[in-house]
Amino acid sequence: MVPTIDGKLHHFTNAGLYNGLFTLYDAETHTLWNHVTGDAEYGPLVGRTLGPPGNQLQMNVKQALEQDPKTEIAISDRVYFAGGKQFGAAGGGPGRGGGGGQGRANQGRDGPNPDAVMADRFRGTLGKEDQRRPRMELGLGVWTATTHRYYPVARIREQGAAVLDRLDGRPVLIYIDPESNTPAALFVKSVSAKMQDKDVLLDNGSAVRSGVLMDREGKRLAMDRPQQIFTRWYGFALTFPGGEVFGQ
Repeated sequence: MVPTIDGKLHHFTNAGLYNGLFTLYDAETHTLWNHVTGDAEYGPLVGRTLGPPGNQLQMNVKQALEQDPKTEIAISDRVYFAGGKQFGAAGGGPGRGGGGGQGRANQGRDGPNPDAVMADRFRGTLGKEDQRRPRMELGLGVWTATTHRYYPVARIREQGAAVLDRLDGRPVLIYIDPESNTPAALFVKSVSAKMQDKDVLLDNGSAVRSGVLMDREGKRLAMDRPQQIFTRWYGFALTFPGGEVFGQ
């Protein structure tokens, strides 16, 4: 999000839950904001957007450095797990106290728990739910100004973990990143894709390697990604009512 409105920096905090999702509040205008789209939902700035929003992609340190060698890495002292080991000393780790809401209570050593059950305080804020998919299903939500589409992780895997679709007339690669084990979307100039070891191979000779698009000689190519978020079904469906579901 871009926290500047009319040239003035605004300060945001979590104001609570709406539709099971955290809602932002700015101290200057007392407006409530959607943390996914950046749209003002209640208050004096309704109709405004904190944007254009960027993509919060899932990646490990290696991938971050592949995309930009100058990336600075900051590691919190909160409890986290890597390589089967626990690191960090501060409280509030996965599944523990300290306001263990939707994120922490459902986060395990290998990422989001697919069998998670929504906490009561989250469930009590939900509006009318879309029953086409299980509430807590994990998937990739992709959207443009005219299209809102959800790709269940299970369906991406059924397609071999890499599938070519079309988004507003443009070919888009939907794949499960083999290093982060999370889904991602990338516009490409290709008609077919397949996963091979840790690379996504495209029929035009290019490949996605460590989250970076390379040509057949291994030269880095410019990347264009649609707006996307790795989320549970209920969050995407309540943010984008009536959105499309891939393969359904």
